Amino acid sequence: MAVKKKDESVALRLSKGGKNAPVVEVRQIRNVAPRKYSSKISEAQKFQLEVIARTNFNLCDGRRIAELLKENRRMWRAALMPLNLISLRDMEEDCWHADTLYIYAEDGYQHSMEELVREQFNADEVHWIGSSSAVDLMGASGEGFEEKSQVVLSVWWD
Repeated sequence: MAVKKKDESVALRLSKGGKNAPVVEVRQIRNVAPRKYSSKISEAQKFQLEVIARTNFNLCDGRRIAELLKENRRMWRAALMPLNLISLRDMEEDCWHADTLYIYAEDGYQHSMEELVREQFNADEVHWIGSSSAVDLMGASGEGFEEKSQVVLSVWWD
């Protein structure tokens, strides 16, 4: 994996491809204030949607979830299914141990996003992370970010 430093960001090559491999730049987020909606899905988000699509266990149908997220792009800013180190144990067996999906909801679509998740995702637990906790967890300053109880939707499968 090639690492290239640039200013305060780090670029990581995400595929085995050569110079045409997609590059995702990771930067420190300073502000998560509301912004104008964009239907464009970034390369980093496309990569994460592919990870979500490959996640299937119990009632978690990753392929269906990724498709629903794409179909309902206006309702969310970002979606991430992180994993813990247990995945290292079984990755060579093509097993991905991610059981929680985080969806950074688009302003005004929180109710619709939650309704979609509850009706279509077959999750065992769904709850919201409010702005004060979300700002801390996302490493942002929170400047210009009003107090809200519904910022990041946490979706968990057992």
